[in-house]
Amino acid sequence: MSRPQKIWKRGIRMTEKGYYENPYLTHWTTEIKAVIPQKDQFLLVLDRTYFYPEGGGQPSDRGTIDGIEVIDVFEKDDMIFHAVPKVPDNSKVDCQIDFKRRFEHMQQHTGEHILAATFYRLYGGVSNAFHMGEDYVSIDISLPEVTPAMVKEVEDAVNEVIYKNIPVKTYMKDLEGAKLLPLRKQPKVDEDIRIVEIEGVDFCPCCGTHVTSTGEVGLLKILKTEKSKGMTRIYFQCGRKALEDYRKKHEIISFLYEKFSANDITLLGKIEKYMEDVKKTEVQVKELHQELSFCEAQKLVKDAKKSVVYGSYSNKTLNEIIFIAKQVAQMGGYVFIGVSLKEKKLLLSHNTDLVLHCGKLLKDVMKDFNARGGGSATQAQASFESEEELKKCAETLRQICQGLDD
Repeated sequence: MSRPQKIWKRGIRMTEKGYYENPYLTHWTTEIKAVIPQKDQFLLVLDRTYFYPEGGGQPSDRGTIDGIEVIDVFEKDDMIFHAVPKVPDNSKVDCQIDFKRRFEHMQQHTGEHILAATFYRLYGGVSNAFHMGEDYVSIDISLPEVTPAMVKEVEDAVNEVIYKNIPVKTYMKDLEGAKLLPLRKQPKVDEDIRIVEIEGVDFCPCCGTHVTSTGEVGLLKILKTEKSKGMTRIYFQCGRKALEDYRKKHEIISFLYEKFSANDITLLGKIEKYMEDVKKTEVQVKELHQELSFCEAQKLVKDAKKSVVYGSYSNKTLNEIIFIAKQVAQMGGYVFIGVSLKEKKLLLSHNTDLVLHCGKLLKDVMKDFNARGGGSATQAQASFESEEELKKCAETLRQICQGLDD
């Protein structure tokens, strides 16, 4: 959903930001101060809001205003706008926040602060970017490489902070007051600087919502790492999202235990053996396929009329037919026409002395049929809308090529 670039808001005073005072409050009554019509929605300005607007890497809250769904919340020019599909009937409205979503954001955001502070403390890695999505959360750390051993050490240290249930405080500072704190990152504003402090762990400017103690984060698990523009991107989950991720992966592991008749000790060995067996089987299948293709090519050459070899198949793909065509070419100079009824595709190739350009001939013949394709002088292919047109085109090509051999 696009947001308006310009909003006329003369005479509207700033909304009171209740989410900073109490991020756990989910229901309140307030007044609508302004309604701003947009193309496909309405923007409501409330006297007081606990809906968090998107910012600082954290998505906006969801919920309802007088039972009407809030589809977006954003801040622009010091005003907070609540996007809704229709306007409430009354100016005094009941507001309700989707607290499951809000609390997940609080868990993830506080977890991110602990994670970033731990990377900084242990390895000097600075957090340069933060993304909180529906499926994952990520930070970019100024380290060119993060090894599995580093991941384990960081995870252990982060979760120790969580287990200790350390208080998380938020408060405002001016620039001079902020300079007196051991900030992990410098503020982006010069006044009304909001500080998130995790006692003895981290001081960081932040505009997001947070839990009041680290124990509420529950758990932090790093999912994977990847290199990104000279840094390392860390993907992770916290709290309820981490539990959901674990539950999903546990279901996968339980499925594999059953399929391989294995347990946590024997599973990896059985999977490795299975993969080795699959590779051996693939080699055997390839060898058998080559033998069958050679036999098929011999049969087609034997049944060929003049130097034109023709094969039509209901159960072969075009790639399989191309392999047969290569076998035919090794047996002499032939024009090959192969039809895949399964994919409604046609192959035309040759290695003869005939004056024949496969691509040009196929394009010329295709004009009379609903088909797409083309190719080079020695090989071309086409796709058809119907099996009937495919068969007619193949027969036309066969007659033309047999005529060239007279």
